[in-house]
Amino acid sequence: MSGDRMVADGMAADGVEQGQLVMPFYLICDVSFSMFHEIPALNAGVKNLRQSIVSEPVVDDVAQICVMTFSNEAKVVVPLGPPSTTEIPTLVAENLTDYGTAFRTLAATIETDRARLREQGYRIYRPCAFFLTDGLPTDPDWHRTFVETLTYNVETREGMKAHPIFVPFGFRDAREEILRQLAYPPNRAKWYHTRAVAIESVLGGLLDIIKKSVVSSGLSVGTGQPNIILPDPDPETGITRHDSGYDENYV
Repeated sequence: MSGDRMVADGMAADGVEQGQLVMPFYLICDVSFSMFHEIPALNAGVKNLRQSIVSEPVVDDVAQICVMTFSNEAKVVVPLGPPSTTEIPTLVAENLTDYGTAFRTLAATIETDRARLREQGYRIYRPCAFFLTDGLPTDPDWHRTFVETLTYNVETREGMKAHPIFVPFGFRDAREEILRQLAYPPNRAKWYHTRAVAIESVLGGLLDIIKKSVVSSGLSVGTGQPNIILPDPDPETGITRHDSGYDENYV
């Protein structure tokens, strides 16, 4: 089995088969003020994403979803859990586009969720984090924060050993040079981008990729070879997929 799977210890919780595999997915949504006009489309897309996963019972048994938002602060709006047991609240536009607060909150949330899942008797596959943004970071030290919170140095054993596969999705003012730095780890992650201006179509296309990724990844468990699958975008959407360009020394 893949090294991305982490084995849980302890007794199984009620209703959980000891050693059952779970795949955690985190959706981090930019709700800065520049998203004000797109919030209705974002809300519709996230709710459609949930429903699509719930309609696949096999995936709903394996995948757990957490929804976070960020602007000048980050919040967990849907705690990690099976999609069928959660409800998506209405997201609202807020203030700035502080990437760092999202990175710090994500790292802390993953560690808390991991500890809880281990106590419940799950085996935990490496988390996957989808980072959806329309703009530039307003915090100048965003890259340093990312490296310190969500990456791991194998040689020095420093950083977050249980780091997620971090997959950024950018549109409108999001810059490619920044997105490629956030795709981590470089041998696994991809980043997606589009210059299309029809925002509702863009969000629909990006969230469709995330839906396909979660469903395909969840179904892969049944093959005996679980894997995070990052699909090619539909050519008609104008969305492109790229390999990581992560550099820990990027300035």
